[in-house]
Amino acid sequence: MIRINLIRGKRKKGKEFNFDFLYLLFPVIVLASVFYFHQTLTVRLESLGVEIQKAETDIARLKREIGEVEKFKVRKAELQKKVDIISSLQANRTGPIRVFDAISASIPEKCWVESLKVEGRKVTLAGMALNNNTIANFMTALGQSGRFQDVTLGTADAAPYLDAKLVRFNLTFQTVVDNSAQQRPG
Repeated sequence: MIRINLIRGKRKKGKEFNFDFLYLLFPVIVLASVFYFHQTLTVRLESLGVEIQKAETDIARLKREIGEVEKFKVRKAELQKKVDIISSLQANRTGPIRVFDAISASIPEKCWVESLKVEGRKVTLAGMALNNNTIANFMTALGQSGRFQDVTLGTADAAPYLDAKLVRFNLTFQTVVDNSAQQRPG
């Protein structure tokens, strides 16, 4: 059966939500959030500071290396100049030797060279010979050697020398450009 109580009496009140707790909880949450954000930023700033320090150390090291590379480039340029000079001297060293060799192979008997001057491709030669035919044979031999061209007689004068009548002469001629000597590997 059902019972109904009609007497007014104390009723049990239901639990009501307490807003005082919320007013206390909200500032704590805000303070905790601010503290967390502050800690996060502090850690991040410290890690960025470490990265900046590392980057500055790397920059200083790289600047030293760049300085060393620049020194090596300057040194390499100096050495290259020296190598070029040596190569040039090496190439030019054989030029006069070939001229002298060709002249000595062309000199006939009873003909003497007193002076020889080589300026670039131009050769000036002074000497003495027994007669004009010897000078002509010398000029022909120079032209036929393949090393010289435009052989020209400057002067041919009689000159007494130790009780003998000799002919003093001057020749000018050009050397032939030898492409095989210029194209040699260095």
